Amino acid sequence: MSTRLITLVSILFVNNTAVAAAHSLLPIYVERDLGLSPIFTGTLVAIETAMGGCIAVGAGAMADRIGHRLVLVIGILGFSAGLLKFLTGIPWVLILLAVILGLAHGMRSTAAQSYLLNVTSRQTVGLSSAAFFLGGTIGTAVSSAIAGPIIEAYGFGAYAYGGLALNLIPAALTLRYLQNIRPTRQSSGDDRLRTRDILKRREVLLMGGLRFFPTAFFGVWSLTLPLLIFRATNSVLTTALYTAAGMGLSAFSQFAVGRWSDRCGRAQPIYTVLSILIVVSAVAAFAWTTTEVLLVAGVLGIIGAWNMSVLVLGTVRDRTAPFERNRVVGFVHALWSFGLLIGSLVAGASLDIDPTIPLLLATAANVVALFVAIRLFVTRPLPTPNHA
Repeated sequence: MSTRLITLVSILFVNNTAVAAAHSLLPIYVERDLGLSPIFTGTLVAIETAMGGCIAVGAGAMADRIGHRLVLVIGILGFSAGLLKFLTGIPWVLILLAVILGLAHGMRSTAAQSYLLNVTSRQTVGLSSAAFFLGGTIGTAVSSAIAGPIIEAYGFGAYAYGGLALNLIPAALTLRYLQNIRPTRQSSGDDRLRTRDILKRREVLLMGGLRFFPTAFFGVWSLTLPLLIFRATNSVLTTALYTAAGMGLSAFSQFAVGRWSDRCGRAQPIYTVLSILIVVSAVAAFAWTTTEVLLVAGVLGIIGAWNMSVLVLGTVRDRTAPFERNRVVGFVHALWSFGLLIGSLVAGASLDIDPTIPLLLATAANVVALFVAIRLFVTRPLPTPNHA
């Protein structure tokens, strides 16, 4: 890996170590310490997700103007809002912090992903994307391992103060060591018009669809499968091990799929992953009463969804020019946010009616994603990286 990529992955690892556990611990804090309904937690998460989507394209434009480094620093520091939630019990303040956290998430994700694509080539973007996501995954795991004992011994406040102090480190590392990248700008003109022209291009819209529909599937999957597994086993441990297995195997498979896509292009791996997801989600829809099916299908679904993240980033790298890449990354991240939000809402609304409903909708999302991929790659195929 290049020095730039190692620097970026290290920064995100420390940032996630400082703040990531705040997301998973928020429902416990809201219910146990504040005595508020889980509906309130769901509202906070929905606000965060929506705001992240709303700011994403603007964050890409900001990276064009002021560079990735400053946008990334703003995003990193903004993630402190997730820790500040544990220092207040005032509902309207929590909502305000959710807005700030959502904006920060959109800025950090857009800046980091577009920076990644600008420092990698077509021949290495798949493998580099796998390393990029691995840094976040490990940071999240470490964050949870650290936060649990601290909260048990000293409470949420101590965890929040420690995380706030630690989160200053990745911001400082970014300012000191991250080399800024500003793509060559085109001739003067209306920036807003150029952005609109870029985002309405058929190819960009198809890449957006390729990001939205698999993420909508994952929004359904990440809510439906853990709950069904818990109901079937009545075991928090089994449910936790299921998630750990999915995330752990995803980390390894992303490197394999990323390398595969670097060697043969993105089309074949995307077709393969989406086809597997269609089969897996359809099987789960009709056999969700069987615990073993839920466990196996659930893990395969997690792996497939994370692999699509690597493959879509590679596709964006292949099909964008440097001057437009930041805004396209922001666009696809916005669709990631709204896909996750819509998938979660659909699952929450339909799961207790009949679990088959959200699982069939998840299957349909993957079918549409495969159709979008075919339209994207068949209409305008690119040469394989080895011949580019």
